[in-house]
Amino acid sequence: MLTRKMLVQGLPALWTERLVLRSLRQSDYSTLSELFSDPQVIRYVNRGSQPTPIRARRLLNQIRSSSTKLDSLHYGICWRGKEQVIGITSFQHWNDQNGTAQIGYILNRSCWGRGVATEAVQRLLQFGFDDLHLGRVEARCYEANVSSQRVLNKIGMSYERSLPSFGLHDEDDEGSESLMDVKVYSMYREQYVRPLQEKDLQTLVSDKPQ
Repeated sequence: MLTRKMLVQGLPALWTERLVLRSLRQSDYSTLSELFSDPQVIRYVNRGSQPTPIRARRLLNQIRSSSTKLDSLHYGICWRGKEQVIGITSFQHWNDQNGTAQIGYILNRSCWGRGVATEAVQRLLQFGFDDLHLGRVEARCYEANVSSQRVLNKIGMSYERSLPSFGLHDEDDEGSESLMDVKVYSMYREQYVRPLQEKDLQTLVSDKPQ
């Protein structure tokens, strides 16, 4: 089990078939600033506020601050063999005493529709249950954010409840705000099914009766 004291030294890299999840670096922040300046990418972040340089810097500062305090664990998402960050996936509001965290993710628009978010979040979920020994992971998204709901369903999280009447700025008129429910998804440790790895498949084959 990884403890808070261990993670002060840095987050371990996490690998998937196509991706590497790694600690964020100072050199990533110009790329992240561009990411946070895309209105489609941050549509459901910050209550849908339109991106400005000030708001982008504010988001970056929040990430820096929460990373330093280990209130949240932020991973940069990269293609294998590439250095440039294409998104972030995080355990936000991490409470190592209670074994809880809230999962989040944001992804460059050029990578949408390619299964990247699902692959990255699935790996983070595995890290949470296997290495951090979390007891419960939660995720929240606006009811209009169908893509995020699809990701959460694919990784096995279950719809739990809705939180009513959260404000969301209208896309075409930031001066106007709509009220929209936020959906809460969750997964408990006992519900988690670890994905089969290649080594597991090899073991199954070797154990097959002759």
